[in-house]
Amino acid sequence: MEIRRLIMKKTNRLVAFVTTVITIFSCFFYFPMSTFASAEVTPSGVDISKIETIVDDIMEGKIGVTVPGAAVSIVKDGRLIFSKGYGVANIKEDIPVDPTSTVFEIGSVSKIFTWTAVMQLVEEGKIDLHTDILEYIGYERLNLVYDKPITILDLMNHTAGFEENASGMLTFDKEKVIPLEKWVSAKHQPKQIYEPGTVIAYSNFGTDIAGYIVEVKSGELFEEYVKNHIFDPLHMQRSTAYANYYHLPEFVENKSKGYGRASEGFELLPENFLNEAPAGAITSTAEDMAKFMIAQMDYEGALENSLFNSPQTLKEMHTDSLSVTAGMPSNAHGFWMRQENGVRLLEHGGNTTNFSAFLSLVPEENFGVSVLTNVAGESGGVRTEIVDKLSAQFSHQATVTVPKRHTQNLSGTYYSGRMIHSNFLSSLYLVSGDSIVVKDMGNGEIEVRPSIDPNRETLHFAEVAPLVFERMDSNPSILERSGGSLAFLSFELDENGQVDKVRTGNIRDYLKMPLYKNIQLNQIAFVFCTIIFITGSIAALISVILLRKRKKQGITLYIPAYKQTNLLPVIGLLCIINMIVTILRFMSAMSSPIGDFRIHLIINAVFSIGMVIAAIPILRSFRDKQVSGKRKIWNAILIATICMFIVLMIQYRFLLFWTI
Repeated sequence: MEIRRLIMKKTNRLVAFVTTVITIFSCFFYFPMSTFASAEVTPSGVDISKIETIVDDIMEGKIGVTVPGAAVSIVKDGRLIFSKGYGVANIKEDIPVDPTSTVFEIGSVSKIFTWTAVMQLVEEGKIDLHTDILEYIGYERLNLVYDKPITILDLMNHTAGFEENASGMLTFDKEKVIPLEKWVSAKHQPKQIYEPGTVIAYSNFGTDIAGYIVEVKSGELFEEYVKNHIFDPLHMQRSTAYANYYHLPEFVENKSKGYGRASEGFELLPENFLNEAPAGAITSTAEDMAKFMIAQMDYEGALENSLFNSPQTLKEMHTDSLSVTAGMPSNAHGFWMRQENGVRLLEHGGNTTNFSAFLSLVPEENFGVSVLTNVAGESGGVRTEIVDKLSAQFSHQATVTVPKRHTQNLSGTYYSGRMIHSNFLSSLYLVSGDSIVVKDMGNGEIEVRPSIDPNRETLHFAEVAPLVFERMDSNPSILERSGGSLAFLSFELDENGQVDKVRTGNIRDYLKMPLYKNIQLNQIAFVFCTIIFITGSIAALISVILLRKRKKQGITLYIPAYKQTNLLPVIGLLCIINMIVTILRFMSAMSSPIGDFRIHLIINAVFSIGMVIAAIPILRSFRDKQVSGKRKIWNAILIATICMFIVLMIQYRFLLFWTI
């Protein structure tokens, strides 16, 4: 009996053990995977199971308010963990956004695909990042100013020295898209205004050059290369680099409409086609972007079709290629790198005339977020709030920590290196310029006011290293809300100890603005000239009427240079009208080459010569004792205004017709 009881006891224990094991395995297979995935968190510490709730809450306040539609995809550890569409792809037809099929323009996020293609060819030994680009594209193709060569790394870092380009970038006729081989030429090249490697000035054309080098060294059209070596291997079947995608019916059918903000709601914007495929013409879906993000973090080469033959190439691509100073944002072979709360992010934003996009990777956590929207210039935080919540919160509470504060006065106005300088479009910055006004508080702190912020918000910075400043608050500026960063500023001095430039890290440098370029002063000068010309034209009209009336009455008045005095403000006013027409015509025909507007500049030159000729008799009238003091004062104002106006026209390139 005792033996039997012992056997039964052991048998019961065995049964209990087996039952427990079966129960555990049953629970494992019965409960959904998300129950066990709840231990997984995003880089910011958010439980993965809460992602949908967080994204839904953010989008609830944006859809229909700041954006009509958006698609979000999130990846973690090599898999898609979230994708969802919000709002509509077509307001009129009420077509909802689908993260799988709705196609968006991704704008400058396209550049990451271009840099990926470049790194693939670097890996194959067909391209060297430190080689002069002219060795690849030919020495006669571009019109460069400086002897120092531009390298492919300069293109990646946006330090090739090109000014901004705004003309001929797009067309509204899909049949008139300019092939890349013809686009990358002296005809379409923006002027080189900085020595290579000296100034960060974000450049679309620089990326276009890189794309053309991909064509030359691979023997494939850029659009086909990206398809064959990136899209197809990653099974990105709903992505294309063709600006004119109308030979692909599924893209025409599934592409979202593009919208702009209106006083009430949104307005449908006309479709256009970029001539700059490498810089910004790719269209894609949220879930295709997820596949690309997964491949961009495949450090172990685990994918069946990786982007590179060796994971080491991918790791190299993600290292800093241009760093201003430790801790600041930098450039990582085309990616925008920043650090928030110890989290290193590789990002890139994109804007076309109709769409906005954002891609953000946290390589160390194998985590990525892609946000695509169908509204132009999205700055309401749709793209960045999700990243802040899930990856790393924008958080800066800097205090002055340098033992010895700077002695230089850093106050002044600094303009963006990414501007137009060589043609009349430089006048656009009188209305909407990218500059910062710095006020040195003298205690290790500075106040900064970005001109592009419509609210003119003042940002506060503290000196954390010699001439390096970090934000003292965590309120995202318009630059952060748009996908950029203004968290740090580093002041660099020239050989005389004066401020030469202010560096933000990866997208643009700001240069000290000389007095003659001061936007506010030039705005006042233009307004003053306009008022004088309008006043003078009205006075001329009145005087003509009165003089004719008195002539009929037989009254003769002695007024030297009478005709010239009346003619001068009229010519000036006609000049201003012609300048306004020039700008308005450009705004309505941005697809036109800048040379198409030469006739307007020739007219300005003719008018200016006319003003100088008309001014000569007026100058002689100052010696005439019969001319009244009031008349001489008015003539002096008129002559001074004409001189000021001609200087302004020269400065803003409204007379230099031979340069375009």
